[in-house]
Amino acid sequence: MLFPSRFQGTFLKPLITAALAVFCVGFTPATAQVIPYTDPDGFYTSIPSAENTTPGTVLSQRDVPMPVLDVLVKMKRIAYTSTHPNGFSTPVTGAVLLPTAPWRGPGPRPVALLAPGTQGAGDSCAPSKLLTMGGEYEMFSAAALLNRGWTVAVTDYQGLGTPGNHTYMNRKAQGAALLDLGRAITTLNLPDVNNHTPIIPWGYSQGGGASAAAAEMHRAYAPDVNVVLAYAGGVPANLLSVSSSLEGTALTGALGYVITGMYEIYPEIREPIHNFLNTRGQVWLDQTSRDCLPESLLTMPLPDTSILTVSGQRLTSLISDDVFQRAISEQQIGLTAPDIPVFVAQGLNDGIIPAEQARIMVNGWLSQGADVTYWEDPSPALDKLSGHIHVLASSFLPAVEWAEQRLAALGQPTP
Repeated sequence: MLFPSRFQGTFLKPLITAALAVFCVGFTPATAQVIPYTDPDGFYTSIPSAENTTPGTVLSQRDVPMPVLDVLVKMKRIAYTSTHPNGFSTPVTGAVLLPTAPWRGPGPRPVALLAPGTQGAGDSCAPSKLLTMGGEYEMFSAAALLNRGWTVAVTDYQGLGTPGNHTYMNRKAQGAALLDLGRAITTLNLPDVNNHTPIIPWGYSQGGGASAAAAEMHRAYAPDVNVVLAYAGGVPANLLSVSSSLEGTALTGALGYVITGMYEIYPEIREPIHNFLNTRGQVWLDQTSRDCLPESLLTMPLPDTSILTVSGQRLTSLISDDVFQRAISEQQIGLTAPDIPVFVAQGLNDGIIPAEQARIMVNGWLSQGADVTYWEDPSPALDKLSGHIHVLASSFLPAVEWAEQRLAALGQPTP
């Protein structure tokens, strides 16, 4: 299904403009260096240990105000247990946003498990922190869902605001963080949220990968969570393909997030990485491990990553090496069919997330009998990055209308 012209109207223009502003010009070089690690109420430094707790256990919770929107939405910050890819229990933080708007659809009010797009790698980048600072671009998607009466739960993923490196783009870590958030919210005694509440993973870009991973993992990892649908946009289904697209763009810093995320899970790659990078490369990698997205956009774009390596090869040559094959292949999305309907959105001219790898993922699912709706936006792109950001906004209305139609059908008796 291609991009319908009726969704190119005034509804999308302010959302697209705002998203582009946050990504591209919302931070000056002066402010880019002042996204500090903050924990004014001690929430993040007082999270109980996740050891000997089960996935989805709520470790702590706290009501927090939201600037400007506090009269429209109530926010609760939470910490919960998830499963690290290496098998142990680990804490994850997040936020629950409760709407004041009524739910007008049939059946119970749904919960969106909002998987954020790329935030960065440092602990100051956690969405549950940025939401209270007014600096989280996913607030646009959250506000649009809240306005339709949805409850929204946002994950910070593993390693953002919690110990360890951020497990950026790791399929198992991101899928588990989202599904365990689904477990956690049903135990918080929230209005209209219980074990029968329809739960919908929802994400774009990094979040699209997390949502797609959650859809694939649901049957085996969390069949107890009432996941009924999923929206996955701009999915980085093939990490090698996406990494190649990042070379030479404003998002080159995200390659550093990928590498430091691998450090956390695959110890066999640490020495090869150290030997591959020159002194400048070592400094760059260390910096990206602490950066948030605005800092990387302004201080880390590189026309050619060969300046970071001893051999003069690009970084994508590093992750194409045989020693990285386990780390790369385990992130492939499209090999396991979801057991729920999935809406996949993709930009034809997305210069960051190639359309072809998204189609391969979808075809892999379809060949296994999955229920997939594939929606592609053919709009031309000004450049690589704007072609990616645009679809975050343009796919929202088609996706949410699809979801609400499917929810309505779920509420109908079977003839």
